[in-house]
Amino acid sequence: MTAISPDSRNTLKTAFGVLAGFYAITFFLGALLHLGVRISVGGMVISEPTIIPATIVETLCGLALAAGAYAVLSNEMGSWTVIVVAHAFAASGVLLGITAIALGAGPGTDLNTIYHRVMLTALVAGLAVLFTPAGRAAFGCGDRNQ
Repeated sequence: MTAISPDSRNTLKTAFGVLAGFYAITFFLGALLHLGVRISVGGMVISEPTIIPATIVETLCGLALAAGAYAVLSNEMGSWTVIVVAHAFAASGVLLGITAIALGAGPGTDLNTIYHRVMLTALVAGLAVLFTPAGRAAFGCGDRNQ
């Protein structure tokens, strides 16, 4: 197993939990936007076209990431597996959205394009880190306690 200090282990693990929670919130906001809800931020209003299938996918992605965040931050056994599945599921949802727009199944917006790119990058990068020896060690993979 990779040598990683207990402080670094806790910091990396906590970072994954916090980021997954943040990602979940962004997916839930996206789901609201695709329901037709307009969100005011400062002096501007953010809106997206109403797309019910996108609302469903974004809600499911948000739930998966929220479950991952909970598992990690509450130090549940098997939290590495839960956070990996959550990241993979959400990345698949983003790829589905990108594909649907590319095939003309729904309207695309600049906000949606940027969001898809940023989230896909973040989720894939997260998966890459989770599969490194340091990422696995941070979650105690191989330990009897995890």
